[in-house]
Amino acid sequence: MRPQGPATTNTASADRLVIEGLEAHRVGRLDEAARFYAEALKANPNHPDALNLGGAAAFARGRTSEAISLISKAVKVAPQYLDAYLNLAEALEAAGRMADAVATCKQALAIAPDHAEAYARLAWLTANTPASGLALAYSRVALALEPRSVEALCAKGAAFWRLASASDAEDAYRAALDADPEDVRSLVGLAGVLCETDRAAEAGDLYRRALALRADDPAIISALARAAEVERDLEEAMALHDRAVELSGGSPETLYNRARFIRDLARFDEAEALFRQVLAAHPDHGPSLYALGRMGRLEKTPIRRKQLSRVISDRADQGHNPVLAGFTLADMLASEGDYDGAFARYAEANALYARLRQAGGQTFNRVELRESFDLVISRLAREYAEDAKTWGNPSDLPVFVVGMPRSGTTLVEQICASHSQVFGAGELRRIQTTARVLAKRNEGLDYVRDWDAAFARSHADAIVAEFADLGQGARRVIDKSPLNVMRLGLVGALFPNARVIWCRRDPRDVVVSNHTMYFGQGNLYSTSLDDCAYFVRQIDRIGEFWLRQNNVKILPIVYEDLVADIEGHSREIIDFLGLQWEPACLEYYKTDRLVDTPSSWQVRQPAYSGSIGRWRRYEKHLGPMLETLAADD
Repeated sequence: MRPQGPATTNTASADRLVIEGLEAHRVGRLDEAARFYAEALKANPNHPDALNLGGAAAFARGRTSEAISLISKAVKVAPQYLDAYLNLAEALEAAGRMADAVATCKQALAIAPDHAEAYARLAWLTANTPASGLALAYSRVALALEPRSVEALCAKGAAFWRLASASDAEDAYRAALDADPEDVRSLVGLAGVLCETDRAAEAGDLYRRALALRADDPAIISALARAAEVERDLEEAMALHDRAVELSGGSPETLYNRARFIRDLARFDEAEALFRQVLAAHPDHGPSLYALGRMGRLEKTPIRRKQLSRVISDRADQGHNPVLAGFTLADMLASEGDYDGAFARYAEANALYARLRQAGGQTFNRVELRESFDLVISRLAREYAEDAKTWGNPSDLPVFVVGMPRSGTTLVEQICASHSQVFGAGELRRIQTTARVLAKRNEGLDYVRDWDAAFARSHADAIVAEFADLGQGARRVIDKSPLNVMRLGLVGALFPNARVIWCRRDPRDVVVSNHTMYFGQGNLYSTSLDDCAYFVRQIDRIGEFWLRQNNVKILPIVYEDLVADIEGHSREIIDFLGLQWEPACLEYYKTDRLVDTPSSWQVRQPAYSGSIGRWRRYEKHLGPMLETLAADD
């Protein structure tokens, strides 16, 4: 909120007090400013400026309810007061009253249809909601009226990020920082994009710049902790999570982030205590309920089932809580052997999640997927092999574990990472990011032979350097991003001596496992059994194609075979990596490392065959999916 000058004149004494308050307000003497505004309201209780500015001062001092009360009265006594509407929207947003904040912005636009700031605020309010597509429209209008509107650019970045367009989000945030290099929202937004696209070091620098402007902000510190996790600086991450919890007074957000981190370190008892601490303050907190359920630590009682059912049916909650509660209840029913009831709940949760994602413009496109794979098979793979020979870095450090999600990739990585000379880096996004950057760099050039070889080689060198930094002397560093199976032509061009382990599993179990899992981002196919079956077939198709090529070293590993003979196939994997066998690889479930995937709980348990043939529990519901898997096209 910005303190604006008086918009009206009432009594002389009230006006004078407002002006004195405004002078104090502008230099940050908020307590003094608040006293002047309060005195002005004694002189004239309906003074619009005293009400609006008094609310702005209250908001700046953390008194959101008082701010809403004062500014609401300002717009009541002065219905054309645009600045008050915008201040009120900001206070309502801070109070979590998003629908009221949106309505307030629309009231401002009814008064001034060409008001850039009102459009920008409306864009920001809707950017992180299912209406993120609409937010882009609002931001376009705002930017047409004011091309350097920082709020509109930030809203554009947030909306693109929610719509899974990382490069567009990055461009928008960078434009916002160009307009105002000290805008905290822009710094934090760009840092978030960079952190989740494997540029955590740069993200950390941006978070620190934000902290220099907003010292001791627990949300920024918590985000910086996430960047430290990605960088695998676990001591720093823990210290930052602890600090965020302390500064926030134990807010649910910081407690949850710390609990998630501790869970991924396999400290399950501590994590459970923290998740329960979150639920003590917010009993319907979906992420905590789901986390406890996945860990097998949620009570299977009638009271808990009733609670989950209530959260699922709460149509006022437009976020992910009902979705997470649905998956949690379904898991609970499945664990009790009620597979029909569980399947119905999984279907309900997926349908709700699909609607949320579709409202945000995220849909699975079969035609686009098929055409992209056709292009790779018919032309691009050959071009990568023949025309990109000068791109590669010769290092044999990189290892890529690929396949469908839920096909055993986390188990394979954990076995490998239990070797003293292997570092498991988790699911990096560097190959995905590099593919996007190369496409943008060579836009308009249809053939790989015409692409910028030096630019590609510089990216290969940078990735090897990043892997070496992560590995700290390890001979092999693993990127366990399953869907890199789609980009193995690029992998072979960039790293001709890299090794690839392709994880396979009964496709019926893969489909069921994906459909019964909540994915916080990506994996758009998973909400539909039929789409999931189609996706599995296409991934098998591209994997089989790569297996026939000679420019990528691939070891196929079948999950069912691995579980049946864990030692034999573990030895095969370590031998493929060119390393001597170490018995610690058989006790992978004891290995102390961060596992930041949906399988973080399961991979801490010894291998078991209980999940093999899981699809049969739901067989009578799977007819169309089984037909899709069996189709020839």
